[in-house]
Amino acid sequence: MRNVVLVCLDAVRKDFFDEYARRLRDRAGVEYAQARAVSGWSVPSHASMFTGTLPHEHGIHTFNRDFSGLTREETFLGELPDHEALGASANVYASDAFGFDGLFDAYRSVSPDRRFPEGLDAERWGQEADETGLARYLAFLRSAVDHEHPLSSVANGVLVEIDDWLADAPFEKPLDDGANIVAREARRLVSAATEPFVLFTNFMDVHGPLTPVRAYDSTLYDAPPSWSSRAFDGRAVEHGEIDEIRDDIEHHRDLYAAATEYLDRVVDDLVDWLHANTDEETTVVVTADHGENLGYEADRRLFAHRSGLTEGLLHVPLLVLNPPEEIDPVTDYVSHLRLGDFVTGLANGTVPTVTDDVILAERIGFNVPVNPNATPLRDEDRAIRVAYEGAAKYQWDSLGNRYRYQLDPDRPSWQELDAEGVNINEYETTLFKTPISEYRQRVETASDNQLSTVGDSVEERLADLGYR
Repeated sequence: MRNVVLVCLDAVRKDFFDEYARRLRDRAGVEYAQARAVSGWSVPSHASMFTGTLPHEHGIHTFNRDFSGLTREETFLGELPDHEALGASANVYASDAFGFDGLFDAYRSVSPDRRFPEGLDAERWGQEADETGLARYLAFLRSAVDHEHPLSSVANGVLVEIDDWLADAPFEKPLDDGANIVAREARRLVSAATEPFVLFTNFMDVHGPLTPVRAYDSTLYDAPPSWSSRAFDGRAVEHGEIDEIRDDIEHHRDLYAAATEYLDRVVDDLVDWLHANTDEETTVVVTADHGENLGYEADRRLFAHRSGLTEGLLHVPLLVLNPPEEIDPVTDYVSHLRLGDFVTGLANGTVPTVTDDVILAERIGFNVPVNPNATPLRDEDRAIRVAYEGAAKYQWDSLGNRYRYQLDPDRPSWQELDAEGVNINEYETTLFKTPISEYRQRVETASDNQLSTVGDSVEERLADLGYR
């Protein structure tokens, strides 16, 4: 049996990965050129990656973001009972705040606001404290000293203050958005684990908001040191207001590239450490839960991943470092619905065949909380389904739209509208268990609205990431 590490580079799209993740691509033993995520944002995508089922089947999506009802036996981890399950994530949705940690034997939920996860959560403490001025600092210091991990608690408080103080400073951020924390915690988990193990990691540095960071390769961007992607509203691009914010668009794309290149370095170093510090053979799978819209024409001029199922969102990297055997690059479709089979096979010493002639994707609603009973239903709130076959991508939704897009295997993250009003009945009736309109109507009811209640610190983190 082998150790398997599943690296999720959150929000990294395929075309940018191909250009800026050269280290990981150079050392890959297997690369899958046509991998697709199952959905367009973190919550349903993570659930599908682990269960191998579509969002309308596992039920974890816009209207239910809680993973706590999911058992290990319902995921591929249940197929690996001899492997210790470890995880370290900077994604707030893939964290203890939403019950994602319950699938693992040991898990570290980290964020830029809690760089030492074993210590006191300084941000949460601050929202619950009543003191002001000097008394506030003294009260925090007392709480930190009384904590089980006082030094880590004090460090969390100091670093939160530094981050706040430097938020509008005219120079690059000195600290990244969690990559080094995730890598550090991954090392700690592996050092304390019994082999064989499965390790899941989620790196969020490419996920917006984007801003210059000292560790980034500055030759890849010319954004001012204090620039932030919060400086412009990506929806303006959708409305055709491009000239007014052209510089901001380029800064955003350049920093997205720089963050991708930075993660390439961080993960490459982590892979070196894993190979040097594990007794069993360790195989590393690199992918993304979804990509990102960057305002290109093929993205329908959309920014971020609030809605839709463009190729910018669905076409993701998938490669394997140190596989049981090296094989030629795979150019057939691979869906994240088969990721569990893939990881399980690798853990047992094989490179399983996980390609399919037809693969599916699905989105249930907007990823920002909405009123499920709103009338009329907003375009973003619709349910969307996709089927890939050959060079065509078929997309339909609960509003009655029916599209066919043309794809090009040599142009990652690209699509072009080919036809409207196409017949999708064969895909809808034979490949999905519940009709799209029926399922979308079901989750419109208040009784199905199961949005998780979380604390203020989690709400602030979600707002910072654009989910509120």
